[in-house]
Amino acid sequence: MTASKRRLGTERSASRASLMDAVEAVMREHGYGALTARKVAERAGLKHQLVYYYFQTLDDLLVATYERHIERYLGRIEVALEDIRPLHAFWQVHANPTDATLNSEFLSMANHIEVIRTRTIEFGERVRRLGLDRLQAQFRPPPAGKDNVNPFAVTMAITSIGSVLGLESAIGITGGHAETRALIEWCIDQLEP
Repeated sequence: MTASKRRLGTERSASRASLMDAVEAVMREHGYGALTARKVAERAGLKHQLVYYYFQTLDDLLVATYERHIERYLGRIEVALEDIRPLHAFWQVHANPTDATLNSEFLSMANHIEVIRTRTIEFGERVRRLGLDRLQAQFRPPPAGKDNVNPFAVTMAITSIGSVLGLESAIGITGGHAETRALIEWCIDQLEP
């Protein structure tokens, strides 16, 4: 005899969203290792049993929170790539340390939770493909002999360098950041007049 799946609360519930907000807050303040159903519920101002009313497991809550986080991030990227100067806007999304602490916690979590790792890989590849697809048509041809300067390499450089700057800023490292930002912005100016 197989156990039936129990009924869960609705996905559009304010309490469900509050639980995900609480996960993010606890992760920002104490790291993902501090996450418990009680701590999350307490932060949300709810009873801890509600965690399991809306989610089968704590991991399901973490995955739902991560999914919401990457969808918001993807939304910012898509808006940037529709900008009149998409390379500049794409750079601003990645160079902005908004949510850098949360990003770092989710990356750490990806080392231990397979579904988060899988989604992180899918998301990273999706962002690179999206950047490549959207920037290809607007990319100014590189100077002679510089054919390795292509939209894929530029997308990779922007996401990588922006992410490192954001992660370092989140923990207080700032040495060389202004100079690196200036260099990247100069490079982008060469590619996107």
